[in-house]
Amino acid sequence: MPSSSTAATAFSERLAQAAGAALDGPPQQLSGGASRETWRFAAGGRPMIAQLRRVQPDPPRPPQAPLLRAAAAAGVPVAEVVADGLDDPVLGSEWTIVEGLPGSADPRAILDANDAALLDQVAAALAAVHRMPAPESAVPDVLADLRAAHEALGQPHPVFDAAFAALERDRGQVGPGAGDAFVHGDFRMGNLLVDGDRLTAVLDWELAHRGDPLEDLGWLCVRAWRFHRPDRPAAGLGTRDELAAAYERHAGRPVDRDALAWWELYGTLRWGVITVLQWASHPGSLEHAVIGRRAAEVEWDLLALLDPAGEPAAAPSAAAPPPSLHDRPTAPEILERVRSTLGDELLPELEGRAAFQLRVALRALGIVRRELEHDAAHRALAAELAGRTDFEALRALVRGKLEAANPRHLEEP
Repeated sequence: MPSSSTAATAFSERLAQAAGAALDGPPQQLSGGASRETWRFAAGGRPMIAQLRRVQPDPPRPPQAPLLRAAAAAGVPVAEVVADGLDDPVLGSEWTIVEGLPGSADPRAILDANDAALLDQVAAALAAVHRMPAPESAVPDVLADLRAAHEALGQPHPVFDAAFAALERDRGQVGPGAGDAFVHGDFRMGNLLVDGDRLTAVLDWELAHRGDPLEDLGWLCVRAWRFHRPDRPAAGLGTRDELAAAYERHAGRPVDRDALAWWELYGTLRWGVITVLQWASHPGSLEHAVIGRRAAEVEWDLLALLDPAGEPAAAPSAAAPPPSLHDRPTAPEILERVRSTLGDELLPELEGRAAFQLRVALRALGIVRRELEHDAAHRALAAELAGRTDFEALRALVRGKLEAANPRHLEEP
């Protein structure tokens, strides 16, 4: 990101050169993207998007421009590539400029306005993705790779261990299946651009690989990607059966429902490992600190998949807070006042990335406030259930974590 007026000028000039026309105004950095920068600008009256990777991660990600061109040839809705390149001193190790398409990737706006009719378009796009030529690479052992990533983090999560055991037990019967297809790797709400009721583009191709096409369908059903519509299991738009039936129509291949369930469990576990990895990889980032606390949400979702008949765990009894050395207001009360001031008075004055970052900060303050309020009860609960790995105990422990991290996730769909 340009950090001075000189750098900003050089950045704008290089964008104009790459786009082939003078910029109509300064470029604006957009929110989102863990490993790339995304900028919106207009050149010669044409809206454009620049996606920049300053440093290639390890392992390296596939270049985006060739994938977008192959996707367009297969009938996937994608933006047209305007220009692309590698190893640019201003734009980074890999850069792509694409046309700016109409629509929004905001899941809340999309899900508020759409239902299963859009799901049919999503399934058609995914079927087209799977018609793309598969990468010339070995098929990864996704379960072994995920377990290795989890173990390397060194952070115990007994619910994750239970999910790994269930996936290993059932993998021979239902999955993974044929590894001969192109897999998008991150096909979900948030990576789909929608204009009204029309899907205009599939975004973010950096996790593409060779594998089982059901991996993409299972990922689309992970609860995290339903956002505020957990009652609609397929991308927050419809049912799993509606997704499977639509995909079968467009792809011309059957969807084994048991295999789809295996991949949904795998995808949920994968997201859980990613939440822990995000914080471990970016310890100085507030945004990634908040993502790290989402691991409790995933544990709750895994328990719902592993033990669907289990009774919800009762909330731990509230313990009387210990006497405090300090006067009122208490630390939780102060945090709530800070959170209220920032959210009610300052947030409405901001927009773009500044507004996004403030929302992340507000969520972090809420986590700390709730953890302080429940600290005594949760310490007692952790001591009481230490060492137990039955689903009843795991559910009680995860509920305690969610009461601080995100109590709304405890609400039934």
